[in-house]
Amino acid sequence: MEADKAGITKWTSPAERKRQETAIERRRVLFCDYVTDEFAPTWLNYATDGSELAAGSKRKHREYLAHLSHAFFWKYPLTGITTEDINRWLSDIDNFGGATPRKKTFQLLKSIYAKAVAEGAVEKSPVTMKAPAVPKSRQAQIPPATAEELQIIYANMPSTTRISVWLGAILDLRIGEVVSLQVQDWNSKTQTLRVCHSTDENGGLKTTKTAASNTTQPVPPQLGKLISEACEGKRPTDFIVTCSDGTHITPNRLRDHFNDAKIKAGRPDLHFHTLRATSITAAVATGASLKDTMAWGRHADAQTSIERYQRASGSERMREIANGIEDTLMGHDPTVDELEAEIAATKKRLADLESQLDALLRHQNR
Repeated sequence: MEADKAGITKWTSPAERKRQETAIERRRVLFCDYVTDEFAPTWLNYATDGSELAAGSKRKHREYLAHLSHAFFWKYPLTGITTEDINRWLSDIDNFGGATPRKKTFQLLKSIYAKAVAEGAVEKSPVTMKAPAVPKSRQAQIPPATAEELQIIYANMPSTTRISVWLGAILDLRIGEVVSLQVQDWNSKTQTLRVCHSTDENGGLKTTKTAASNTTQPVPPQLGKLISEACEGKRPTDFIVTCSDGTHITPNRLRDHFNDAKIKAGRPDLHFHTLRATSITAAVATGASLKDTMAWGRHADAQTSIERYQRASGSERMREIANGIEDTLMGHDPTVDELEAEIAATKKRLADLESQLDALLRHQNR
């Protein structure tokens, strides 16, 4: 202190010296050591909400960490990696084996530096660029199934599995969730279906894909009747969708049933998972908002719901909105063609209703 007063040296407090020493130590920490010691143990096993990851998610996390460990800056100091280093690393997509692994590995790197900044291990993150774009998958571009196609698929599936078509297309359930539904999950009084399980790699029950997927879905009346019929004579722990002999059906077996029936409907391009897109599309057509779509789709990632919503409310939906606005603000005198088309549609609708009424009356008179 006397030397400081005399202008010989600058005095610092013990606390300040400790902070300086810590900062020096942090600059010496290698990126690889920080990842493996500080970040990976939790990230590899647990979700952000503290719940344990499913086996498949753990496997994917290990895969992305392996990609990151092959980066040329893996053994650089944590504070020594630059934005230019990261851009150079991202430029070679072959390092990752595809666009999706590259994006996921980039997101891992971004999370690592977010933690490092929060802890004071680095002053700022070098990850300043946007995440790499991922081309839309072929499956994501498959048109949703129409009502007529769903009816044909339903009619051509075995009686013990055909209800899965509506569980997917109406309730937006994944195939693993469908085959895991038990009788005790159905509440006929409240007309609700609890979705709390999926299936693991061995066909056994596990938790749903995400926490958001674990929910209780409201069931409309016609589907509720079909579920009640599928539950008749079964024990609470029996499965709703089964093989023809009543045993538990696997996702692959159910997928085989669906694939055979989709050919009859002239839709060989469909996947069972396309039924989720079909459900979202139908929801948007009924006026569901983006917020509604996110809740109904049970997506852990909001971006997935946004993409589904935007796809469902695409150019045709925008044209309907534009036409509706024009009719509201400008008024519209129908043309002869429009009137004739409307009359034809009304006559067809009337004929369908009369046919349904006749069938119902015949059934009641038996």
